[in-house]
Amino acid sequence: MSHPGEVVLALYAGGDLGLVERWSAARHIGRCADCRRSVEAFRAARESVRDSAGAMPADVNWACLAAEIKANIRVGLAAGECVGGAEGVPARAGWKTAIALVPVTLVVLAGVWLQRSQPSNPAAPQPEGIVLEATSQGIELRQGEGVLAVRNPPASKVTYSVSAEGTLGARYVDSETGYVTIAHVYAE
Repeated sequence: MSHPGEVVLALYAGGDLGLVERWSAARHIGRCADCRRSVEAFRAARESVRDSAGAMPADVNWACLAAEIKANIRVGLAAGECVGGAEGVPARAGWKTAIALVPVTLVVLAGVWLQRSQPSNPAAPQPEGIVLEATSQGIELRQGEGVLAVRNPPASKVTYSVSAEGTLGARYVDSETGYVTIAHVYAE
């Protein structure tokens, strides 16, 4: 007999499962004493939290707390992507994926061809204003002659992300400590 996971049991105890999942969990819990005990433990924990809710301080800045929680969730998701690997990637791509990749491949090939067909100009002028760039050593923010750099450790697999708001992020797992490092550089 396969038992529902703790998440399902906790959601069942709180009445937060959908109709089909609730029915399936109720059938199992009706036959399984271990899962019934787990559900009762979750209900007792929920009641103790509800009882202690009256003891919350009145001067809590809820908007600030909500913003901090959202930021922590984003950091956790980013760290999970960095550490998680390719668990959600399907084992085999279908013909629809292959058809979708044809235009992308053509665009990449056209870009390579255009890059090679134009003569390179080593004395090209530097762009004016702020330049935010990912290099092999980290993230560099340049303006004129000044450079601000956030360096990554050598031999680490770094994942870069760019947003339309002018941010460049780098995520990596430190091979010595196992810590996840996330750096975001904002340019205005």
